[in-house]
Amino acid sequence: MLNRFNFAIVPVLIGVAWMAGGQSAWAVRSQNYTPDQFVSVPVGLGYPVNPGAPLVDVRIQQAIRDFQTQYRLPVDGTLNTPTQDKAASLISDLQTSLNRVVQPSPQLPASQFYGAQTKNAVALFQRQNNLPETGIATLETYQKIRDIVSDAIPLPGQPTPIEPTVPPVSSVAIGALYSETDFRSVLLGLGYEVNPGRPLSDAPSIRAIRDFQQRYGLSETGRADQPTQETGASVVRNLRNNLKLVLRNNLSIVPFYDNATEISVRQFQTQAGLRVDGVATQAVRAQLDAAARRVK
Repeated sequence: MLNRFNFAIVPVLIGVAWMAGGQSAWAVRSQNYTPDQFVSVPVGLGYPVNPGAPLVDVRIQQAIRDFQTQYRLPVDGTLNTPTQDKAASLISDLQTSLNRVVQPSPQLPASQFYGAQTKNAVALFQRQNNLPETGIATLETYQKIRDIVSDAIPLPGQPTPIEPTVPPVSSVAIGALYSETDFRSVLLGLGYEVNPGRPLSDAPSIRAIRDFQQRYGLSETGRADQPTQETGASVVRNLRNNLKLVLRNNLSIVPFYDNATEISVRQFQTQAGLRVDGVATQAVRAQLDAAARRVK
């Protein structure tokens, strides 16, 4: 099942890595992060963490694990080398894209650090595009930057950018919340019949999406449109919240059906004497809801 992130968010960074045209992470990380420098990264990307919190803070460690899960890195809650490399690559990509779309003066350095200059450029982009002006590169902000960059005309005096490699269909962003991989994992995790190796446009996936839409009173389009994604996100967040209450674990409340969700569902199924398969069907969720109400 899905090994993608689950931004303790909220945000969930979708499809950002290709924006820099495949630049190597090693090429952008010039040094190891200090704890304060690294904490500014999840703060800047919208994780629910407190600026200046130490690395031993529970929310910081959970954000690191979520980040590691999202990008299929070794998950240990520490600033291991792959984690630092990926963070550096993401921030460098963000700065490079902001240089193209808002042309800040001076230009951002395409470095590994999310500092005041980057925050101001993000806020400027948000102001120009009628987004909440927070200076935080939320998912909505990332999505808008990506959309603009993908259609951008080369700026005067700049060389034509190398066309970014198109990601495989399984990781293509399909909206402001999910990639195909993410939403397929939501459907699978909730017990809908979809083929893990096929796009959401194939017949079984369309039927599954329509079944999901019918259950939740949505327009039966058979597509993972925005209302459908938002409903899926709400169902998964509620699922994860109930699992956290009942199992008393540190599961973050995010919209992704990832490995941590599956493991927690298996734990609940074992505890409740249900079939243990990690799939939160309607019946499983009903029992979990009842258990959560008793806890509350």
